[in-house]
Amino acid sequence: MLGGIVGVTRFVLSALLISISGCAAAKPATDFTYQDVPPDKIADRIFLADAIAAVERCRPPFADVLVVRPNFVSPPPPADGGCGGKARSDAGPEYVDAVTRITALHDTVVREWDERLKSGPEAAETRALTATLLHCLDRAGFTQRGPGDPSMESYGIGSGDLALNNAAQQCSDDTGYGSRIAAQRVRTLKSVLGTHESEINEITRLRSLLTSCVRPGDSPDRGRFGLPE
Repeated sequence: MLGGIVGVTRFVLSALLISISGCAAAKPATDFTYQDVPPDKIADRIFLADAIAAVERCRPPFADVLVVRPNFVSPPPPADGGCGGKARSDAGPEYVDAVTRITALHDTVVREWDERLKSGPEAAETRALTATLLHCLDRAGFTQRGPGDPSMESYGIGSGDLALNNAAQQCSDDTGYGSRIAAQRVRTLKSVLGTHESEINEITRLRSLLTSCVRPGDSPDRGRFGLPE
């Protein structure tokens, strides 16, 4: 009798598991799988920077969410893509409203991301990684120049000293500072994005509106901004 009950129970559980697994496989966890977006594509795929650039003929905005390894020799250009102005207003009120919504989400994400990096365990990790880089510079003969606790600023990194910047880049590569800092920034950025999942899903639906505003012949002004043809 017991064997019959166990057999029936196993059959029912198996049927339930098949049903549940089938639903899980058929239903995506989110409308937009931002967690799979490569770090250098977050601005384009989540904040639609490429679509904005195509309409306004500018360098793609939101470069501050393009996570790359630190480059002390050739710092990246400012995050401002030169967008806006007449090209934006000419695209019409619906377009302007869409870009305003996208920009507001971007600004919120960047602010929360910065706060996360500057507090708690993330701040402690950054300090430890920075200390490793600075110790490497000490060994290379570049010591602290300014007052206060040891920091990138007090060592003069980024001040225009080419020899120091080259040494910092070498130390970044040798100690793993660059790759670990980049990994931390990607991890924390995607964590913040995860708290704005519903807003991200709404923003991604604006792509068709943005692309409909591209006029024939429109494209980012690559010559002006030195972008590749």
